[in-house]
Amino acid sequence: MDTTSYCDMLEEQLTAWKSKIHEVIRLADHLTTGEREEVTPSTRSLHAIVGEIDSQLAFLRTACSADWLPQRRAVDDKMRELQETLKKLSDRVHGPLIPDSLSWVSS
Repeated sequence: MDTTSYCDMLEEQLTAWKSKIHEVIRLADHLTTGEREEVTPSTRSLHAIVGEIDSQLAFLRTACSADWLPQRRAVDDKMRELQETLKKLSDRVHGPLIPDSLSWVSS
């Protein structure tokens, strides 16, 4: 796979993840007031992850590097953070809040 194809594929994946995270945030926004307050740290973390994804997307759109190892590590770290955040979020609302489209992240 050439670098451009890889960058295009990564951009598509990051955009999809961003959309799915927004879906979780929307679900959290519909919780009761007490539940929303309880999950505020997790939703803040999700917003931060979306911000990081936006940064990576901007980078991909302007400079598709042949050596993506540093960026890949950053993305992998964010995925681990996403897993932890989604688990905490689900635990705080005493049940799953993760849509089926993100179930792979929470395992």
